Amino acid sequence: MLALLLAFTLAHHDDSSPYGWHMSCEEWLKQSIEIQQDPNLDFHAKRNLIGYLRSKVPGECNQVLT
Repeated sequence: MLALLLAFTLAHHDDSSPYGWHMSCEEWLKQSIEIQQDPNLDFHAKRNLIGYLRSKVPGECNQVLT
């Protein structure tokens, strides 16, 4: 279900439009772990989703979840 939802958001969104959005580094880390554990996604789908969500994190993201 997550993959289907994110597939509809993979189109390029201009940040100045009402559809531009960002996520925090911590939220991205949590989502990337959830995506990695999803047995319904293959390796390439996981990599693409994680990469797309990373593009929504402004700036550096070198944190580690504790």
